[in-house]
Amino acid sequence: MDNNNDISDKCEDKIKLPEEFSEYLQKSVHNIIKREEYTSYNVDIRKLSTDGNNFLGELYEIDIKGKTKEGINETNLFLKRIIYNDDFKVYSIQEVYEKEAFVYKELGKIFNELQENAKIPSDDRFKMVKSYDETSGEVIILENLTRKGFKTMPRMDVMSIEFAKLSVEQLAKFHGLSFALQEKKKEYYDTKIKSIKQSFVYDDYWNEFVKNMFEVSTSKLDNVTREKIKKFFEISLDKYPKYMNGLNTNIKCLCHGDYKMNNVLMKEKNGRTTEAIAIDYQQIYFGCPVIDLIYFIYAASDRDFRKQHLSHLKDLYYETLTSYLNYFSIDVATVYPKDEFEECFQNSLDYALMYTLYMLPLFFVSDDVPDLSKDELLEMNISVDKRFYERIQGIIDDFIELGVV
Repeated sequence: MDNNNDISDKCEDKIKLPEEFSEYLQKSVHNIIKREEYTSYNVDIRKLSTDGNNFLGELYEIDIKGKTKEGINETNLFLKRIIYNDDFKVYSIQEVYEKEAFVYKELGKIFNELQENAKIPSDDRFKMVKSYDETSGEVIILENLTRKGFKTMPRMDVMSIEFAKLSVEQLAKFHGLSFALQEKKKEYYDTKIKSIKQSFVYDDYWNEFVKNMFEVSTSKLDNVTREKIKKFFEISLDKYPKYMNGLNTNIKCLCHGDYKMNNVLMKEKNGRTTEAIAIDYQQIYFGCPVIDLIYFIYAASDRDFRKQHLSHLKDLYYETLTSYLNYFSIDVATVYPKDEFEECFQNSLDYALMYTLYMLPLFFVSDDVPDLSKDELLEMNISVDKRFYERIQGIIDDFIELGVV
């Protein structure tokens, strides 16, 4: 941005930022202070523990409090700073930061424009966290919504049905905006959205990594079940990349790619979830929307929850997509017919077993979280919380019952 260098010495001298902040990051913070027109201010900076929620970024809260011409003001920032690790080979860390910067700096503005033009009521819109123009491939800078009462669910909990419903509705609207973008700005969609590929590299290194995760996931199974799962796993090494590249469906849109419980901010009132906002767009890709839905449900539920709510949440997703697209005068049957949605959901369910065997251990890492900014991925020892084994057993039982294994 042209105004990055337009920083007054007076402003820069007033605060001392962490030494690990690059010159660009330091100037970004000063730029925000200047743009908010503070005449005097104090700055409080805190580095946050990721608690296993974010392996490849350092997180900070920055609170700016002071006076402007309009009176007392406060600006609360959340920063996610890139951690570089050349030994991290499953995807490019730089690429995923650039993806998220694209969503917040460019795509989010287009989404807002689409919703404004469609005159969607504020309560029925897809919601995004306010971002700052200084966001880049090095740092994501957002409004810190924890100051407004938002938080994330504990990553090992089973989600509440209220949280699940609101999250599924937001996911349907995110996908709906992709379909609306295709209809309203086709050239942009074809050049900017269809070209977004999966970040993961499915090579020998990937296969070795997921084999290690498979050993963790199946370590407490009985021998008979483990042998069944092992056969399924061997098949999955070929099938999983096809799911992630959208090769099993004709219906595609922009997918979130990591729509899990702790990537949804939530707000509660009287113990019930009243609002949900999606965050963390580092894994976006053009692919099958059903994969996002299956990923979300299985990452944050146990077997009892799925027995009670899986079918309803699937129906809620489609109902929300249908009603949301109506705002854009789009008939859902023209972009995602119900029978194709149902068929795709049923045919893709085994994806849930694949990715939970591969990835669920990382959701349940114990307090001794591996440092992926320094550790070699294939050499790290994963210690999982005891709740993991019950959760993965429930998923395996689901698929034994379905006849998949």
